Amino acid sequence: MKTHLIFTFLISIMAFSCCDKDEENSDDFGNVVFYSNAQALLNCGPFDIQIMIGNDSIGVISEAYVEETQPNCLNSNSTLMIERKVGTYNYSAYADCGQYGSWSGELKVEKDGCVKIFLDLNESNQKND
Repeated sequence: MKTHLIFTFLISIMAFSCCDKDEENSDDFGNVVFYSNAQALLNCGPFDIQIMIGNDSIGVISEAYVEETQPNCLNSNSTLMIERKVGTYNYSAYADCGQYGSWSGELKVEKDGCVKIFLDLNESNQKND
């Protein structure tokens, strides 16, 4: 009987110490793709769109995404594609050319998901140059 109680107690401890299914695993990642209709800057010459997540610079977009369809997380042509841990992040971006300004927003990365952020140059916050 005593052995049975100890065994039951150990099984209970193991069951309660096991990972909670609602708890996010810190090893879970998803993808984020930033892309833009940068051809709107042809009169501006070379340009970059600087992209930040929080206070971290994550890269630049230097070319327009000109295909008819949205990019996917397997195609990084004319996009900036990154992998991030599951969570909610604030992003910001700015064009370093002419009258074009900045974008900002929030993105939510889900496990094995793909978040697509389109930076439309016609809908950016305009700079006061």
